[in-house]
Amino acid sequence: MVEQSDIFFQDPDSAAFAELCNALYQRECLFLAEYGPNHTALLKRKLKHLHIHVTQSAEQLLNNTSPLVVDRHNASYQAKQSSKCPSTKQTSETIKEYFAQHQTIGAICAVSINEMGMTHLEIDSLDRVDAEKALIHVNKFGWFNISGQPTNREGDILNQHGIQQITLLKPTKAIMSAACCGHRWSHSGKISPRVLTMRELRLSFNIKWKGLR
Repeated sequence: MVEQSDIFFQDPDSAAFAELCNALYQRECLFLAEYGPNHTALLKRKLKHLHIHVTQSAEQLLNNTSPLVVDRHNASYQAKQSSKCPSTKQTSETIKEYFAQHQTIGAICAVSINEMGMTHLEIDSLDRVDAEKALIHVNKFGWFNISGQPTNREGDILNQHGIQQITLLKPTKAIMSAACCGHRWSHSGKISPRVLTMRELRLSFNIKWKGLR
């Protein structure tokens, strides 16, 4: 007689799916406890839909079609980390040439974050374009000119002499791979990767890898 506890072991995909769900639940609950909204109603709304985000993300990871390896134990992407952040290979002119031609609403992109000597790349999505001012807007980080510099709504470049400096990057395979894997660097080289938020993970499923060079 088959015990209920034996069902997962008969189907490797079911066992992997359960493991991915477990990892995602644990991670997201910790994130919400630490960084979730203080307003009770907003927190309830996030918790209400959490199971949908978790199961859909687990299914996408299980059926991974990206060039990256999925670590099913941690529900994360894995790839070899370069010694230096790939954003160092991009210039403002490189970024400008790309975004002058590519401004598709919904496109997945990456933003370089340099904070207190540490650099990582975050996944974001392009959601608005101002062709008249040559500005593009990404969902989390706001407005940028097509050279990748952060601006205000009028196109004035923002002062970045503070703790955090951000740059919108041309999405390449190296850039998006590093962003998906949570790779980080300090002045001395590679450091341990960060964990992607659920939002970034879900955005990663929409990356069009075939078009990246």
